[in-house]
Amino acid sequence: MTVLRFSRADVLRCRFGMSPLWETVSAVRVLNGSKHRPLYSPWVAAKAEAAKQLDLTMLRAVQPRTGFTPDFITPPPKASRAKFSTEITRVRAAPLDVVRAELTRSRDELNNPAAPEIDRMLSDPAGTRERIADQIESAWATLIEPDWPAISRVLDDDIAHRGAQLTRGGLAELFDDLHPTLSWDGDRLVASKYREPDTQLTGEGLLLVPGAFAWPYLVAIVAPGYQPTLVYPARGAARLWDDAPTAPDPLATLLGRTRATLLTALDPPATTSALAAQYGLALGTVAEHLKALYGAGLVTRRRTGHQVHYRRTDIGQAVVDASVG
Repeated sequence: MTVLRFSRADVLRCRFGMSPLWETVSAVRVLNGSKHRPLYSPWVAAKAEAAKQLDLTMLRAVQPRTGFTPDFITPPPKASRAKFSTEITRVRAAPLDVVRAELTRSRDELNNPAAPEIDRMLSDPAGTRERIADQIESAWATLIEPDWPAISRVLDDDIAHRGAQLTRGGLAELFDDLHPTLSWDGDRLVASKYREPDTQLTGEGLLLVPGAFAWPYLVAIVAPGYQPTLVYPARGAARLWDDAPTAPDPLATLLGRTRATLLTALDPPATTSALAAQYGLALGTVAEHLKALYGAGLVTRRRTGHQVHYRRTDIGQAVVDASVG
């Protein structure tokens, strides 16, 4: 069991962020241990041929199934919507003493079977840092970037949901639903199946990062020098690997094929541009149909930064359910 103790300042400074870097590194972990992560089987199958072209030797070596993964390859994001280019620059700038210490811990903890490979990496920490960053960058371009609009939709929706929980019920409601191993106890967050030492937060708050590739695990970064962070499985990640939804025929008869398809597609919620790209439609066409669905009370909309996300209302969900019943 691990306990994170919060000061009053920490309670007030809990916040959310998303990290394309974290998704990339986590996706490589999924590839390396897919038999233990059945949720991702469709994604692994879809990316198998592309992944064969990648050199991921170092990334795999420092991500043992059990044991320590160096934090310098996934520093907590500094922005609520971090850019991959910014994050990979931070990896390339990681202090060499940190690189050396974290690689050593990864080698030694729980008899990492990749210890000989890490020994070779430790002989040239600066070169290792660059080559790991290169492997992450290649994995991003091949495995994640093409799907990032859909992945970020899921992360955005999760953050909106969790933010509403925090506003409505405070940290107790948020943490009691965030992960089965977490519970909130007054001024303490208890992680029942975690092995890190108990930690007193020091006023920086806790950064909460949803992960599309995190299921079913919870990951904590609490080492000195890093923003305290929890990475947890994002809601709705399983839907990412389904084929694009098509409208049931009864719904298409009622609403028209395009309008019915868009209503069906709002799981998870989506923006006009994301739907246009997904279905090869003009932005104006999608906007017109969403406006009609909104006017009919079948969808609602929520602004997040510069984007507007549409989601089905309870009435819209009932209409979809009735058409497939």
